[in-house]
Amino acid sequence: MRKLKLAVGVLALVALAGCAGTGLGGSPAPSDEQLAENATYDWDRDANVTLNVTGSEYKTVADVNGSERVRLAATSGFGGRNPVPISAVQFRYENGTVVGADAIDVSTRDQRTVIDLPAADGTFAYTGAASSRSVTAPLDFEGSHEVVLPPGMRVSFPLFGDVSPGGYEKSVEDDRVHLRWDSLSSATVSVEYYFERDLLIFGGVVGVLAVVAVGGVVYYRLRIRRLERERERSGLDYEE
Repeated sequence: MRKLKLAVGVLALVALAGCAGTGLGGSPAPSDEQLAENATYDWDRDANVTLNVTGSEYKTVADVNGSERVRLAATSGFGGRNPVPISAVQFRYENGTVVGADAIDVSTRDQRTVIDLPAADGTFAYTGAASSRSVTAPLDFEGSHEVVLPPGMRVSFPLFGDVSPGGYEKSVEDDRVHLRWDSLSSATVSVEYYFERDLLIFGGVVGVLAVVAVGGVVYYRLRIRRLERERERSGLDYEE
């Protein structure tokens, strides 16, 4: 009975941890300082949605047509979701006027980051976080999407590179990989990438391990032959 109670207690703790992970109480909304941070965005784009990844962050510039509200949420464990931390929000009206955080309401509700824009038509821009070798960006937009990776990064080698969703086109311009989807709707774009030199390092390590392995096989084969000769000389290996 005691073991049963202990098991139930452990399961309860796991369940509570899962609820906390899904944002039961909700992650705190970005601060006014974060939302008002300075950022330079490229408003002239070919795609409806662009993600420009630079080091530890990415800049999203997206057309919003007919909707004054954007919802951003990342999936988490136990089938839940978490709000997406953003900063440096800006909105560009169709006439070219750009406004900042003072004109944009950002809050955290229902485990989502909810953005209320000043107009239903225009372009919304914000900054999110990326890691040194990957970026995952849940997007609440429709139309063509483009991701631009940092200089020198590549995605072609399967062991180190991965792109989701599929169905994209890839090109390299000025040493930066461009990934483009003709049409996506409220998709989570996830990219894992690597430096070209990572492949050289990996190839070197594999080469060294291969040489060591071959050397080990040769050594043990020679050792076995030596033992066989010693047995023959000592008269232990003969047939009656």
